[in-house]
Amino acid sequence: MPSRRRFLVAGATAGTIALSGCTDAVEIATQEEIERSAEPAEPDEESVEETGFEQVRSETVVVEEEFEEFGQRREFTARTEVRAYIREIESELTGQEESVFAVVSTPGVDAAGQQLSPLANMDEEELIEEARGEISGEFDGEIEDPELDETIEQEIYGETREVSVYEVTVILPDGTEEQGYLHLTIVEHGEDVVLVAGAYPAGVEGERERIERLFESLETEDSES
Repeated sequence: MPSRRRFLVAGATAGTIALSGCTDAVEIATQEEIERSAEPAEPDEESVEETGFEQVRSETVVVEEEFEEFGQRREFTARTEVRAYIREIESELTGQEESVFAVVSTPGVDAAGQQLSPLANMDEEELIEEARGEISGEFDGEIEDPELDETIEQEIYGETREVSVYEVTVILPDGTEEQGYLHLTIVEHGEDVVLVAGAYPAGVEGERERIERLFESLETEDSES
């Protein structure tokens, strides 16, 4: 069943529509109810299996907002698809650790060529916070103090995309701190805006390559057909 929890910054979508003065937005605002659904985005099954990850979350997040346009109340419903995967790692320092890969696919709302998805309008800090929220929800640790380490290029959905790589501090439930990395990018695919994030502990051989493979193996229902 779909979840009705609030997407972290989903309110930006309705607010942007309400403030937009373009013709397409006016046409949108004349509808009593506006509904948009994203296509699920997932890494291919072979890559998940061969990298040792396991899906731990497959959820439709339903966001319902109301806004006022031309003196009338409008309802906006967005269905966002969230997928998350975990790989357990044995650590000499802490015993058990995890790498996490998450994909958030949000419906785009295009008005006069401007993308109104909340993800598309986030700045870097907001995107990092969104990624941290999704990843931290799948394991017990907290990701803190992200600092940009480098920007790499990867082939995602058949196009070369920039992926930001951040050094982070992972704080485990017992207070132990260790270094890790967060990979993050946002891409437009079809009518959707997709946030892709992966986090893993530093010093684990081959873990960066596993995360990069999942980034490059992303597919949607449309791309499978």
